Amino acid sequence: METKGNNLPADPRQWVKDLEAIWQARDGVEAAKGFTEDAVQVWGTNQRQTGPELATRPAKWFAYAKDLNITKKYLAHSDDTIVASWNSTYTHPETGKKVFERGIEYFVFREGLVAEQHAWQHSWNEGDVSSTGDVSTD
Repeated sequence: METKGNNLPADPRQWVKDLEAIWQARDGVEAAKGFTEDAVQVWGTNQRQTGPELATRPAKWFAYAKDLNITKKYLAHSDDTIVASWNSTYTHPETGKKVFERGIEYFVFREGLVAEQHAWQHSWNEGDVSSTGDVSTD
């Protein structure tokens, strides 16, 4: 993989497109590649994964969300970070309801590999009615 300087892939926009293609293909092996040995993923209420848990996470997600449909969008980059957003849908395997997700994530690179991934998302079921007004805690 060609890198820009010592950190980012040469073309951050293409990197996000390639990542999207891997997730659209639900390829757990490819989705687990490209991380440093000490990489960490952080999401939700400061939940963290690293090592073997991080490497197996994509395949577990694809097995759970069997009909995952996802798009990713490049937003920005700096010397060592790429920021992207995503929209996805899948069928919840236990309830059979269609789940919608919208999120944002950033990836911190070291020598062309992801050293940190931070993600925030919002999920809701098809047909759910969110609160209205100026402030929402949904």
